[in-house]
Amino acid sequence: MKEFTKKLWEEASPKRVADKSRPPEETIAWVEEQLAASGLKILRGLERVDQGRLGIPVYLSLYDVEGQQVTGKFKQMGKGATEALSRASALMELVERFSLFSYVRRMQDEPVVPLSQMEEALSPVELLDSLEDPEGDPRLRAYVEKLLPEIPFQLAPALSVAENRWRKIPFFWFWLLYEYNGSAAGNTYAEAGVQATCELIERHVSALSHRLRSPMPEIRRSSITGEGDCLCRCFERLGIRLWIRDMTYGMPAPTVAALALDPSTYPQRSEIVYVSGTGTSPERALVRTLTEMAQLAGDFDTEGRYLESALPKFGDLTQASYVVEKAGEVDLSELPDISASDHREELRRLARELEERGYKLFLVDLTHPRLDLPAVYAVVPGLLFRERTRISPLYHLTRVVALYLPRERALPLLRQIVEEAPARYYTWAYLGRLLSQAGDPEGAINALRRALELSPEAADRPAIYAHLAEVYLRAERPSEALKAAEEGLSWEEFPELWNLAGRAYFRLREYAKALVAFFRAVELNPGSAVDLANLGWCLKEMGSPEEARDFFEKALTLDPTLQTAREGLRWCEKLLKREEEAHV
Repeated sequence: MKEFTKKLWEEASPKRVADKSRPPEETIAWVEEQLAASGLKILRGLERVDQGRLGIPVYLSLYDVEGQQVTGKFKQMGKGATEALSRASALMELVERFSLFSYVRRMQDEPVVPLSQMEEALSPVELLDSLEDPEGDPRLRAYVEKLLPEIPFQLAPALSVAENRWRKIPFFWFWLLYEYNGSAAGNTYAEAGVQATCELIERHVSALSHRLRSPMPEIRRSSITGEGDCLCRCFERLGIRLWIRDMTYGMPAPTVAALALDPSTYPQRSEIVYVSGTGTSPERALVRTLTEMAQLAGDFDTEGRYLESALPKFGDLTQASYVVEKAGEVDLSELPDISASDHREELRRLARELEERGYKLFLVDLTHPRLDLPAVYAVVPGLLFRERTRISPLYHLTRVVALYLPRERALPLLRQIVEEAPARYYTWAYLGRLLSQAGDPEGAINALRRALELSPEAADRPAIYAHLAEVYLRAERPSEALKAAEEGLSWEEFPELWNLAGRAYFRLREYAKALVAFFRAVELNPGSAVDLANLGWCLKEMGSPEEARDFFEKALTLDPTLQTAREGLRWCEKLLKREEEAHV
């Protein structure tokens, strides 16, 4: 911890190119050298993926074997106004995610300690203030506040930046709220800290804007100069329409939002793209926004579709009316500017101004010991992220306990909660999951049924039915599993529910119906290697080994370690070989 504090505050972090403390060429050479020296198979290579239509380069960093195993991903994307900046960004994104998910794995193995036994731990009130309580039930809050000190957590050391004091935070309490949002790698710790904090502010104002759905000030195009002007021209020369808005909402760092539509390719080859970006200066916020737009848009000429993240996707401009409309006009220079010549001063300003608004900034050191590349995780309790921070304290505590405590600690706690707290569907649902994992199918079924009796939120019903169907399948009750999966599908089409329906049909030897279910699962989730393999097994049972082989091969392309696909492929190849020999 002392080493982190020393590097954060004593290591100079002057801003040189694009607000980074090293030129991108130096960053690329340094990161590649560190990755090679680590002996870990993390990076397979870099690949440019834009077509050049916009003229804003976009790069992928491709994970090697160990990188895939740790992150569960195959690639990360990087963005920048130049090719070198985009390459450096893609590399840093890979370092960030590998460092983060390695840290998450290490935290899962940490011993759990009750808050009451750790003097530096965040207080129950500080934890509860990180949530927006939609239920607003004072009984539940009081119950959770009383229970929290005795709950064991995996506690992570976190620097309270404004106080320059080390605290202990229950890592998974915040991980479930923000996941990878707020993680960053950088040339220095201060650079990474500034980037991570700006990302959390960006997520906060994006959530706020989406909730308010009211027009924002337009940023006058004539006020945009320099690098921002050059990037705007990349869009304008193609006739792409841009709506640029001030989304700062009183936060210390400026946020710029932009909506774009290409009339020449929309809707056949492009989408309406809506993004935001936060930086320490208005120009850096705008540059981040426009390079992010280039990353997501696929040059506005692609068959691909980008995934919705902090901001909503719009199907047409009518849906985007509150962005297209404007609440007055401002110059870009009128947005807040907390920039400084060194990232350390920017970090101090961010922490101080967040504190003035009632927020505390914490930094967790994520740096992987074998990489020695600075990486941090910023936590600012109370900042919004979509609807994830809008959750009952009892609900959030229940899922942290169920998902991250050892089962022998979690199960007694959940039994205690369902006995003591006012009845809520989510406490029974998570109890059902734990009972299933503990090998008590009848107890699990009863708990999950009780959860369904307690009027779950519509968004949670499909997941409860999915867990119920899974328990029935494990208990060799496929007919009841099928019924539960169909009930869930009547609420919403989840690929997991189609997978469960397919497995139930397969157990019932209704292979044609299983085939249809697995096809739908793959349509909804094309990256599901398991469901591709399941299609292969259906075709095997239906007497189509050649078609089955194709699906097993596709599954192994996505997941070379998938044993069920390997077994199916071996069976097909043996059968087809015997058939060939019989014809000779």
